[in-house]
Amino acid sequence: MQQKKRILTGDRPTGQLHLGHYVGTLKDRVRLQDEYDCFFIIADLQVLTDHLENYSSIESNVFEVMCDYLGVGLKLENTFFVQSQVPELAELTMYFSFLVTLPRLQRNPTVKDEAKTYGVTNISYGFLGYPISQAADILAFKADLIPVGQDQLPHIEQTREIVRSFNRVFGKEVFALPEPLVGEVPVLVGTDGTNKMSKSLDNFVAFAHSPEETERRILNMVTDRKRAYRKDPGHPDECFAFKYWSVFASTDTLLVRQECETAARGCKECKAQLTGKLNERLAEIRERRQCYVSQPDLVWDILATGTKRARAVATETLEEVREAIRISFPRLRVSIKGGQ
Repeated sequence: MQQKKRILTGDRPTGQLHLGHYVGTLKDRVRLQDEYDCFFIIADLQVLTDHLENYSSIESNVFEVMCDYLGVGLKLENTFFVQSQVPELAELTMYFSFLVTLPRLQRNPTVKDEAKTYGVTNISYGFLGYPISQAADILAFKADLIPVGQDQLPHIEQTREIVRSFNRVFGKEVFALPEPLVGEVPVLVGTDGTNKMSKSLDNFVAFAHSPEETERRILNMVTDRKRAYRKDPGHPDECFAFKYWSVFASTDTLLVRQECETAARGCKECKAQLTGKLNERLAEIRERRQCYVSQPDLVWDILATGTKRARAVATETLEEVREAIRISFPRLRVSIKGGQ
């Protein structure tokens, strides 16, 4: 029987997940989980790259993200784990850091964009080296496919460069090239109509939001900036609400387009109807999510089981890496263990 190929993807626990995460990668994770051996990382250490002042909320956010994962329909058979509890990843990050130059990291467009978005002026070693840490996360599990958002593609290319460099420098094919998988909607613009959906910009709709909060956020969202009056014909291709229709209620888009272009519907009623569609889509997710929120011990047990498996896999990979670099020292390690 052929072994399943492997997926590695995940999220930083900076807060509850939202619709942008769903169209970016979560939808693909749910779709592919029966076909692949899936590892889902909650990258808590990477929160510190640009949210250092929020370290006290990391634990609660890990729990929230895990409930979101289970709420959207990811199955318990998958491997869910917490990055900081797999120390092998830190060691692998160190080895990979020797293969990447400083100018190469500084050219990464995603690092530049995130520094601008989050107002990071004094860039730390950890912030600049984020792509190397991500490469370690991917390669520790020898993932074949990486579901990512459009903005993460430069990081995947960096990972592929590290694979080529490692295999060439150390003369051993330890790693294969992972392939990215970008969601059908690369970026979901937030309710502000300007930036991608983001917790830090408060322009998001979370799975955990109540129907009432979802309604408030959608009714306040920016729509068609060119439509000044209700009687004016709309421009659906330039309307941010219409983009949500096309993603979350695609069967209705033809009617919505026709009524918008003929001014048969106004922006306010359009957003009210959109809210109804979204709440219908989110109802099952909310119910399933709340089931796990009410069972915190179960959620942490699921993470503990997954993290134990992740460590076992990462340890095997790390041993291959040490052997390739010639720093395995099996006799030395026997002596050290014997002296404990």
